[in-house]
Amino acid sequence: MRNIEHEGVVDQVSDDKIKVKLMSVSACASCHTRGACSMSESQEKEIEVERRGDFKPGDRVIIEGAGWQGLAATWWAYVLPVLLVLTTLIITYTISGREGLAGLFSLLILLPYYLVLKISDKIMSKSFHFTIKQVNE
Repeated sequence: MRNIEHEGVVDQVSDDKIKVKLMSVSACASCHTRGACSMSESQEKEIEVERRGDFKPGDRVIIEGAGWQGLAATWWAYVLPVLLVLTTLIITYTISGREGLAGLFSLLILLPYYLVLKISDKIMSKSFHFTIKQVNE
């Protein structure tokens, strides 16, 4: 599986970490009519990388990660929650026979799920490793 690369700009540098701002741009960002269209969007994301090398704020860099990390992130952020919602919906409706209650429980199951995900942030960050390198201009 190929590595995933994103270009970014160093925002902050500390003794052991570097914060890099990545710009996630939608597919229509290169369109010449994007200014008049409400569909175009861009979103700034921030990622922390272990410090290796001499970087300073404002440096253009490339963040690189293994391809499996994207699949793992998709699993935890999208696939598993959908499966939880559907499973809870089916089980609750089968037991109670009430659609409203089944819908409510299937949405409420996401609260503890994302809370556990947030609590396990430190553990998750150990399994996702990114490298940083200078942009060759």
